[in-house]
Amino acid sequence: MSSEHTTRSQHLYDSIAEQKHAVVDSFADQREVLKRAVAEQRLAAMPEDMRRTAMGASAHVSAEIVEALQKIIAREVTRQLDLALCAMIEQSARAHSTDGGSGGAAIQK
Repeated sequence: MSSEHTTRSQHLYDSIAEQKHAVVDSFADQREVLKRAVAEQRLAAMPEDMRRTAMGASAHVSAEIVEALQKIIAREVTRQLDLALCAMIEQSARAHSTDGGSGGAAIQK
């Protein structure tokens, strides 16, 4: 065997080995993703009390924080909508009072 042939053989071997490792790593990554997805689906299918027990203390605290934030956000959105509605009503009332209550119709002479 010539050194050129040996170099090409080594290069081919290295290339195949890299591809094999990439495929094996890809399968391992896919397996982990599937395991997580299955675990999440099982958790989602559990009744609430069992889910909280399965999630553990830190997940329970996280769920409480998320729930509290959702309530805060809902209150703020409601407040902002109330303010927007009040502003629209006030603007409409001002517009109605400035046109003389004619409903915006032009006054004819």
